[in-house]
Amino acid sequence: MKHVLRSTLAVASAAAALLAGAVIAPAVSAHEPPKPGSSCAMSGMVEDNHGTLYVCASRKAGAMPTWSKGLPASRSPLTIADGWAKAADKGMSAGFGMIKNPTDKPIRVIGVTSPNSTFMQLHEVVMKDGSMVMQQKQGGFVIPAKGMTELKPGGNHLMFMKLTKPITAGAMIPITLITADGGQLKTTILGKVYSGANETYDGGMGDMNSMSGM
Repeated sequence: MKHVLRSTLAVASAAAALLAGAVIAPAVSAHEPPKPGSSCAMSGMVEDNHGTLYVCASRKAGAMPTWSKGLPASRSPLTIADGWAKAADKGMSAGFGMIKNPTDKPIRVIGVTSPNSTFMQLHEVVMKDGSMVMQQKQGGFVIPAKGMTELKPGGNHLMFMKLTKPITAGAMIPITLITADGGQLKTTILGKVYSGANETYDGGMGDMNSMSGM
């Protein structure tokens, strides 16, 4: 009876709005997946829609980011050794380690997430206008077949763009690497005190921030 009453009230409310000339927006499900190719707020964001992953990324330097096609989530064969993250109370931080690929085909890492950060990005460090700056690694990290890719200070790294909680020394920080075919490597890396990795961040659109200042 209560359900019928609520439905009746909803219909009556909609009818009243139409009579008053109001425009009623179509109902949108909270779980509606992103539309591939549509613009997204920030490169590096990842959405998991019932086991299908969507990654927000710029297709070229300086371009507005867009959502990828849906990637069916699966378990990645990749592993990470000696993983660690720079201890920080707030702002930015960075993660490092050795990503290993035991398969006979190259695997491309296109995204990373962690509950310790609002969103993350894959970064490289390059020389720009006489200074070392970090920027997004276009296309992500390619891990060669039967090989490995090192993430290290002053080079490729995982960037915690805005910490939601501190990374403390000795704590194990959960991260998930995402590959181009939807593979996920869910693991943890160790929080460590480290005085380096303080490069300036170049967001590609005039957005320059120090690692500790964002």
